[in-house]
Amino acid sequence: MLQQTRVDTVRRYYDRFLQRFPNVKSLAAAQETTVMKLWEGLGYYRRARNLHRSAKDLVSDRRDIPTTAASLRRLAGIGEYTAAAISSIAFGEVVPAIDGNVVRVVARLFAITENVDTRTGKSDVARFALELISPSRPGDFNQAWMDLGRLICTPQSPCCPACPLRKHCRGYADGIVHQLPMLSRKKPPKAVRILATLFMQSKRVLVIRENGCGWWSGLWSFPSMERTNGSSLPGTFRDLANRHGLAVKTIPKQTATLRHQLTHRTIHFDIRLCNLSDSCATAATRLTKNLTDAKWVTPKQFEQLPVSTAHRKIWAQAMKKLCTTECVGDD
Repeated sequence: MLQQTRVDTVRRYYDRFLQRFPNVKSLAAAQETTVMKLWEGLGYYRRARNLHRSAKDLVSDRRDIPTTAASLRRLAGIGEYTAAAISSIAFGEVVPAIDGNVVRVVARLFAITENVDTRTGKSDVARFALELISPSRPGDFNQAWMDLGRLICTPQSPCCPACPLRKHCRGYADGIVHQLPMLSRKKPPKAVRILATLFMQSKRVLVIRENGCGWWSGLWSFPSMERTNGSSLPGTFRDLANRHGLAVKTIPKQTATLRHQLTHRTIHFDIRLCNLSDSCATAATRLTKNLTDAKWVTPKQFEQLPVSTAHRKIWAQAMKKLCTTECVGDD
């Protein structure tokens, strides 16, 4: 849960998750929908699916939780940093857990002027971190590095006067703390335009669950389609309706717009609300290859489904306009 998520955000999710799944067996036995619902709002949903998959693999193979970083990395979704953090904190393995905070502290402490995103820069950071790690308390050491970077040796405004390592910091002595670490220039988030449509019939809405590597794979969402360069809104709407077996000829008036920020994407949603006749709704049973499920749900049922934050916002926006927006739909 702490991968790419702040501690203050994770805390309530963590407590609730452990109450529902106190051990590996209970997690392995759970339905994916239940796991995803408890994860809802944390983002990066592939983490939840990998966690669930790893639990099932351990139980089915009758294996204990691995205790070394090397063996932990064989589990789905566990990379070098997470494996080192688990093995050092839980099992006392002497291995540095190098996250962004640790990279920043080490680069400043040793005045590493090499780009830390390069192979040489990464190697320098790893070498110094391994030299410094406590052989008797590696878990506490790794957590101390993380907290030092999170609370004192911050990216923009490091509090050097309060730093316990100030006397040993070469970056501070050389007056280059604010220039370190040297990083590759990040690309700005890519802007994406998506048409999201709430197809409704008799106070029920069509929701789908995608299977694959998408942003919200495994979660329920409203039928959506990216508007690529040169694609018209009416054309995109017709393609979206046809994908789900809906013979809707006229695009509804705009219901709302929504801007949603992901790490590498800025998504601009164009939200449409489309009322359907009974015959048209009945035809919406054809599934494409990337869909595992599709169903009609009431508002109350929708609230019980695991849904991304973005599509929760879409639902809220659409409900505000439900009574005032004219929706067009025909067979």
